[in-house]
Amino acid sequence: MRNKQPAFSLIETIVVLALSVFTLLLIVRPLESSISVLQEKIFWQSFKQTWTREIISSTKFIKVHTIIFKNKKIIFSEQNNKKVTVELPKTMTIRRYESINVNDTGSISGRTIIVDSTLQDKPYYILIQLGWGKYHVTH
Repeated sequence: MRNKQPAFSLIETIVVLALSVFTLLLIVRPLESSISVLQEKIFWQSFKQTWTREIISSTKFIKVHTIIFKNKKIIFSEQNNKKVTVELPKTMTIRRYESINVNDTGSISGRTIIVDSTLQDKPYYILIQLGWGKYHVTH
């Protein structure tokens, strides 16, 4: 004779697994968005630190520096020697190639760099001020 023990049927197990997967998907999507926002904040902080270091370095060592804005990265170099690269997060791209020279006095020509972000409705504008290497980021 067969012993009957209480257990879940195959259908019940599949339903529970499907609900679990659905719940995990609801949690993961906002988490990915939060991670992307955090990556953009980290990028802007890294950009600010590297920018400041390059401007100070050009005046301190009296050397010309170049800042190159490419599609997914920003390259800071000293007299065409590759020095520091700041990578953009996956959610950001630079609209067009730009090259900026930082004179040995730390002065820069004015420019506007447009950075698109999939997280924002509007692009970021890096407004580089004429003169002493200052910039301002707006939406």
